Amino acid sequence: MALASRVAALLILALGACTEQEAPDPDPGPEPDPDPQPTRRIEVTLDNLEPGWRVTTSRLGGAGTPTDTTIIADGAPLTLVGTNLDPFSTTITDATGALVGTQSMAAHCTLSEGRSLAVPSEYGTIQAAIDAAQPGDTVRVAAGTYTESLIMKAGICLHGAGARHTTLDARGETRTLVDLTGSPGSVVTGFTFRGTRVPAGCAQPADPFACSGDWYRAGIYLGGLRWDDPTTHAPPVIFNNVFEDNQIGVMLNWHGASVVRNNVFVHNDNGFVANNFASSRALVANNVFYENRDLAIGNQAAYLDIQDNIIVGSAEGIHFEFIQTGFIRCNTFWDNAAHQADTFIAPPRFAIGEDGNVEIEPQFVDAANGDFHIPPGAPGHDTGCHSASASEPDGSPYDRGAYGGPLAAWIEL
Repeated sequence: MALASRVAALLILALGACTEQEAPDPDPGPEPDPDPQPTRRIEVTLDNLEPGWRVTTSRLGGAGTPTDTTIIADGAPLTLVGTNLDPFSTTITDATGALVGTQSMAAHCTLSEGRSLAVPSEYGTIQAAIDAAQPGDTVRVAAGTYTESLIMKAGICLHGAGARHTTLDARGETRTLVDLTGSPGSVVTGFTFRGTRVPAGCAQPADPFACSGDWYRAGIYLGGLRWDDPTTHAPPVIFNNVFEDNQIGVMLNWHGASVVRNNVFVHNDNGFVANNFASSRALVANNVFYENRDLAIGNQAAYLDIQDNIIVGSAEGIHFEFIQTGFIRCNTFWDNAAHQADTFIAPPRFAIGEDGNVEIEPQFVDAANGDFHIPPGAPGHDTGCHSASASEPDGSPYDRGAYGGPLAAWIEL
């Protein structure tokens, strides 16, 4: 079985009772240590790489500036090193740019000989296939529209037939579609997530920070619980998906480390939201946020590395509640009512014209019909971060947006 058929992942979602949060102190005080635990090291060796494969490792910026690095495999084993202060996620593509596997810290099941469980030909429902799967297995979902709400298991790759062809639809109901709580190191890819709504009971239901994060529902929800050490709780990887017409596309809550890249968030109330007071960390890279009605990216108290995204047509591009920030670089902003907004902090977290952040029309090929490619010569072409250390499958610098970065040749959105 080709490795490309065994991309593995872990995901689980948590639904909690509605609990109103106390009003935050208007003086947030000094910034806490994002990781007070002792430093822990992890080494992972990839020993079945073929010559010419591209291994691109993305590091979250807990121990310094986040970086992406591409290595062209020569067939020899390759050792990746990270710590709880320096978590990493790796994509492995073949010489044509097709995805071979993913590696998120110690979650190496993407390179295992796991089974492939087919829905609906072998299992009548997606949840039945997930329940039958073991770590290292891939649940492959055929094209179609599904209305399930899924609870993922650790070590399972949930793989749709492509976002244009495979849809999970909440039909406007108050439920989450995929729950990643308790599934460190997982992958969810190849779906459209549509139609989720939040329940009644919160005094300000339109505000994604008014209630505790476990009260909300989303296309994908990740409650990290005790995920305070990515060496043992590897970040799930969420990529190559479309989130449309949800009140919240992705909700990160309470130590919810994750990698969210190469997705399209379109016509949601809120695209990506980190609602927590527990210093979650996430990489949000190479996404398109288009005409999300309220927030494209909303951050309460998480360390978010936000890079190479295109953010267009939202009421607020990036909204901040408290002092936690992360690195914000190489993003394109256009036609937002506000590119950034702060609840308590007066100095801006980033400035247009600095660190690669620009305000310029991205020149999508056909945004009205869902084509968010940027053509050669457009402002976001070949202008992403990491051009000195990483490249796309064809050897060119990163593009911004959902069709750039290490997965540029593989993505179909």
